[in-house]
Amino acid sequence: MLYLQISRKYVLWTAGRTSVVRRYATKVDIKALKRLRELNSVSMSKAKEALVNTDNDIDQALEWLEKDAVRSGAMKAEKVKGRAATEGAIAVHVNDAQTAAAIIELGCETDFVARNATFVDLASAIARAGIGFGRGDVLASIEVDQISQKMLGDKSVGDTVTEAIGRLGENMVLRRALAVGSGAASDIIVSGYIHGAVAGTDGASAGKIGGLIVVRSSSATKQDHRATLAQLARRLAQQVVGYAPKYKTVAEWKRAKAAGAEESCGDEPEVCVLEAQQFLFGGGTIAEVLAKVSKGVGAPVEIVSFARIERGEGVEKAAKPDFANEVRQQLA
Repeated sequence: MLYLQISRKYVLWTAGRTSVVRRYATKVDIKALKRLRELNSVSMSKAKEALVNTDNDIDQALEWLEKDAVRSGAMKAEKVKGRAATEGAIAVHVNDAQTAAAIIELGCETDFVARNATFVDLASAIARAGIGFGRGDVLASIEVDQISQKMLGDKSVGDTVTEAIGRLGENMVLRRALAVGSGAASDIIVSGYIHGAVAGTDGASAGKIGGLIVVRSSSATKQDHRATLAQLARRLAQQVVGYAPKYKTVAEWKRAKAAGAEESCGDEPEVCVLEAQQFLFGGGTIAEVLAKVSKGVGAPVEIVSFARIERGEGVEKAAKPDFANEVRQQLA
């Protein structure tokens, strides 16, 4: 048996066969190892592997780690793709000018992962990426495939989700997304609200229920009225999340009722019609509050569109096993 050193690997000669033994001659540089782990909090063994494969070049090692994370995530994603992602989080992002926003639902398997800072950061980043898909002043759905191709830094949203699957070990599904507006100044004000928000890092947050609302008024272009309208929009977003309206106006509700819609709410429009609901912060119905604010800012104020998303809506959850009944059956 003979070992022949070639470059960073040993070639093993035995009985006429040649095979490569994964023993590396490259010695890991301790300073490089420390610096690499400061830049990327991977395990010691993974950091060493990255440096060995890149001759202690930190920049190349970082690139190697990123590619390895995607590869590992892809393998893990393939293993867990059949699992039901019934938990998760809703994330909302509104631009600084409050003229554009996006809301997304990212599903996972357990509430434990849904509250993990890495998961929350990811959901928040995807919502931020969704801003560019807004068109006009009406909230519209974004195709999941479209937003999955959007870049988050040097990786796509899809690859970033795959990497997170490998890191956190659960199936994750970008279930839906909506966006509105553009970065240009306009006569709309967009606001959002998250219920049960969990903090990530650097201000990121996501929660169980999220809402977005778009308010329009020509007075929104006047700075002295914009703060008033922004506060109204914020409170209306809270109203949407808390009271779960299905329709904007009584007229919409009547049309739905005439068409036999399941969500027509019977004969009580205040249950599911936004303008008929009592304002959460007092002052009468939403319609009455809009009229008062319109008078105050000197121009009509109207709700253009709104959306409310609750995590896991429409996803069938597996029934929890009845262990007591199982024991009774075994004892029978």
